[in-house]
Amino acid sequence: MSEIESVEVSIETVEERKSKNKSVRRSLQDTANGVAIQRYDWMDLARCRGRTEDMFPKGHKDISYIQGAREMCAYCTVRPQCLEYALEFPPADMHGVWAGMTSRQLAAEQRRRGVAPTKPTLSQMWND
Repeated sequence: MSEIESVEVSIETVEERKSKNKSVRRSLQDTANGVAIQRYDWMDLARCRGRTEDMFPKGHKDISYIQGAREMCAYCTVRPQCLEYALEFPPADMHGVWAGMTSRQLAAEQRRRGVAPTKPTLSQMWND
């Protein structure tokens, strides 16, 4: 006969998970533009930290960077937090690769989850 072990399972709500992911938020002032930028502590742990050009290249018409960016994301310990953060924005405004996903994939993930962006679009911010 085999023994069956009892396993305790903890289920988190989406709100609890989001709360943990964003437990420490900092506002940085972009002195060049006078804009407050929200940063979270998990961003300091991202594998892409300091490698902006690899994830969000200026020559974004060339998609050759995507595979390398996805490989970087594949083993990133903060990928879940990055994805939750990226899903807060309108996908049309998202450039580059976030949590291994392109803007089209982020849009599909928003539809799959039934979530809407909570952040304004760039045009909404510029019109204020």
